[in-house]
Amino acid sequence: MTWAILVVAASLILAVVNTLDKYVLTKWVRNPFVSVLVLGFIGLIAGITVWLSRGFAPLSTLNIFGALIAGLCYLVSVVFYFKALKIEEMSRVVPLYYLSPLFILIFAAFFLGEIFTLANYLGIFALMIGAILVSSRSFLRIKLNLAFWWMMIAVLGWSANLILTKYLLNYADYWTIFAWVRLGGFIGIIPLIFIYLPELRDTVRRHGSKFLAAASLSETLTLVSILLVTIAASVGYVTLVEALSALQALFVLLIALLLSVFLPSIIKEELNRAVVLQKIIATILMFAGALLVV
Repeated sequence: MTWAILVVAASLILAVVNTLDKYVLTKWVRNPFVSVLVLGFIGLIAGITVWLSRGFAPLSTLNIFGALIAGLCYLVSVVFYFKALKIEEMSRVVPLYYLSPLFILIFAAFFLGEIFTLANYLGIFALMIGAILVSSRSFLRIKLNLAFWWMMIAVLGWSANLILTKYLLNYADYWTIFAWVRLGGFIGIIPLIFIYLPELRDTVRRHGSKFLAAASLSETLTLVSILLVTIAASVGYVTLVEALSALQALFVLLIALLLSVFLPSIIKEELNRAVVLQKIIATILMFAGALLVV
């Protein structure tokens, strides 16, 4: 059950990150790739900090290469997610991320030999469907347009990152793998630095410490959540870890509702009767799925 507690904590942190990112992107950042640069730089700092404070466990050259590829896969996931957001509504893009348990279920069975009971599989699908419903405004919001296919690339990138991470955890501790993957992500943003660094400088110049504090907090919390997921994957099945991570969608909804009531100037969640019914059904599905998974 330790892995489940870690995943729930990571999902709650990521829900806070989603809310903070929405505020930052709305108020200060015109191009979301600016946030990708911040994430890459903080990832570099995290990797170096782990190396200086703990050192790295020995890994073969092939496994180091695999960790760097995992970091690049994560970056691909983030980049294509933002590309989809640029041309499509968030309520149509975000639900597609919760298809990742399906991809990981298939990959983990094939590459890692993770096979479960029927109850576990029912729980995985209940969590996945519930997450899609709770983060979408309508049953019919998903369209097979360019944004959909970009999100499929994003989901594949995230899934590959998790599968590689779980595989590498057989050869080194989670601190070492976490750090190497972060370094791989930084290598991936190097081409983006030449394109978007002037825009990052302009954003800092215009908004100063407010933007830096909010963006740095958001991306630091992102890395904390990834570390928790990495630890959870080191002691649990990556398929179940990712399935339970779908609770993030429920936490995002709850935070949005609380902010709508107490701080509507930040986020205002508009809900009609049909949407409320959809959210209730989704919540029931997610709680049932969580019970079946853990």
